[in-house]
Amino acid sequence: MTTTQTAAPRHRLPDREEARCTAVAHLLRDRAGTDGRLVAVYQLLGEPERAVAAHRRLASGELHTPEEITAAAWAAAAHCARGVLRQAQALARRTVDALDRCGDPYACVAVRATASVVAAADGRCAAAEHHRQCAQDTARAVGDPLLRLLAVTGTAHQRIERGEPREVLAELDSALGVADGDAALTVPLVLSARCRRAAALLALGELDRAAAEFTGVLMEYHRLGDGMGLALGAQALLGVADVHRERGDLGPARAAYQEAVVLTEQSGDRQTLSSALTGLAVSRGAGEPHSAAVLASRAAQGCAGPPRIRALLAGGWIALSGGRREAAVEAAWQAAHEPGAQGCRAVFAEVLELEAMCAADPGTRHGLLRDAEAMWATAQRPIAVARIAVARARLEGAGATRVREATAWLGEFGVGAGAGDAAGLLNRAAASLRPSATVRVLGGFQVVRDGCPVPAEEWQSKKARDLLKLLVARRGLPTPRELLMEALWPEQDPARCGNRLSVALSILRLVLDPQRRMAQDHFIVADKEVVGLARLQVDVQEFLATARHALGVAERSAEHAFAALTAAEGLYRGDVLADDPYAEWATALREEAQAAHAELLARLAAAAAENRDTYAEIHYRLRLLERDPYDEDTHLALVCRLAEAGRHGEARRRYRLYSGYMKEIDVTPAPYPVRAVRD
Repeated sequence: MTTTQTAAPRHRLPDREEARCTAVAHLLRDRAGTDGRLVAVYQLLGEPERAVAAHRRLASGELHTPEEITAAAWAAAAHCARGVLRQAQALARRTVDALDRCGDPYACVAVRATASVVAAADGRCAAAEHHRQCAQDTARAVGDPLLRLLAVTGTAHQRIERGEPREVLAELDSALGVADGDAALTVPLVLSARCRRAAALLALGELDRAAAEFTGVLMEYHRLGDGMGLALGAQALLGVADVHRERGDLGPARAAYQEAVVLTEQSGDRQTLSSALTGLAVSRGAGEPHSAAVLASRAAQGCAGPPRIRALLAGGWIALSGGRREAAVEAAWQAAHEPGAQGCRAVFAEVLELEAMCAADPGTRHGLLRDAEAMWATAQRPIAVARIAVARARLEGAGATRVREATAWLGEFGVGAGAGDAAGLLNRAAASLRPSATVRVLGGFQVVRDGCPVPAEEWQSKKARDLLKLLVARRGLPTPRELLMEALWPEQDPARCGNRLSVALSILRLVLDPQRRMAQDHFIVADKEVVGLARLQVDVQEFLATARHALGVAERSAEHAFAALTAAEGLYRGDVLADDPYAEWATALREEAQAAHAELLARLAAAAAENRDTYAEIHYRLRLLERDPYDEDTHLALVCRLAEAGRHGEARRRYRLYSGYMKEIDVTPAPYPVRAVRD
């Protein structure tokens, strides 16, 4: 597909760049002042918490002067970004009312643009469009380049969602080419405008140009410095992640989303945080469904408008991937009835896609997909149109030729095969064409194929089972054939073992895909040198990934820690390959999983202690001692908790057990913790 290449407009004047950045840095350092511009600068740089704090430092809460009105307008936008919609609505109404006694054009544009954003988040599409038009009319009448850029940038995001990316791109290109004025405001405004420009390019399917623009903005944010760091570029980082995910590069996408999550948690931008969590959930959805569901649930909390709707849809796709159709239907219904969902073409088209894949009747499904395709086309989203073409070709059994043509069309935008590995339409459309297989090694070995355990009689060879165990223990990484042969047939001639390994590979592929629906390298990838796993869900890998995420949440947020830790701990059904305890090649993975589980139990016990939940703490400390009976700190803490719960006899018995274990390792037992119990 050929895309129109236009010359990029000038986004800054090189000879003034350093002076502008210096002006911004000076303003940010002068935080004791009452300059209302500080509220605007912080909000434009993606720091809504600091914008609200700066607004609170203003001398008066009244809205008499243009500076007071504009500062309040930017504070309303900051409240909206923080997810505090009621405060944003109240403050936006006050600023609109204050315009009756203020003729300042900058105040008018700032107020109207903010009121448009707040109305859009609340689902009042007509009011949002009215305020947007007022802002643009004022800027056009005055002829000030800075006001023109402010009017376009402030409402660009909602217009892209509504299906006008091409118009937004043209207006931003024109406004950016002449932007000039107050340096302290121009720099962050230009950067914000460039983020919106990149978002428009992404919507139009120009992934390379969008990636270059997002990356450029990220670098410019970093140049501002002043201790603010990359938190200023969280929206640009989110855009980079979106481009990676659209292409199907899920590894880089997950890394960028994770960094964006950390940065937005620091800055307080709840709307951007929701989008980052949703992107992370979708990119993890197929391979790590449990942790992805936790992320999607977090993303839907404390936000409004398109970010909340997309978080709900992400939860629906993840539920559908796990076979929970009723939960997916509920998520689609809830998303469709969120305020403003039907007023944004790009958002409602996603709702239609999920509803289509939840439909049991093929005719209903195809009709909904056609409606979604038409809506994507109207919204100027060519990649989404191509994506539906691929899905429909697969679902309708159109034949290999049509599927190849549709896939090639999608590939012309730079979308790779990995895009189907993320939770969403492509993943579900391919689900009926491919077998699903899960390997369970926690608590014992089992293969589940298409939702059913593989019976023992299907395994024609114990060596084929051992081969799969070995590959899982190697984390699915490419493993040299010589290493596999040595482990499976020790002390035998490698020349004679080559054919045996090939036979075991053939049996393993037949077990995983008995009807040979997929290419032979769908699950097992092998060449003359190495053998590895692909597209196999492995429970221990899901547990380890979920544990890493939960421990990270515990570091960052006490509010969500207990739920995340509990969800991760619940995935641990027993030690790795507990039915094969003497396999040395499984030791490393087994010990890694054991260590992660012990860390989860320790964090849960600590969290229960902080919440003063004595019985939960006792439960987790007992489980820790099952793992390591020589853990002195856990023994003593357990004795204290039992005594506090009035279980004095059990406390004394546990102390005697503790003393015995300590003597076994030549450690002098600590005295019975009477003082701790009394405290």
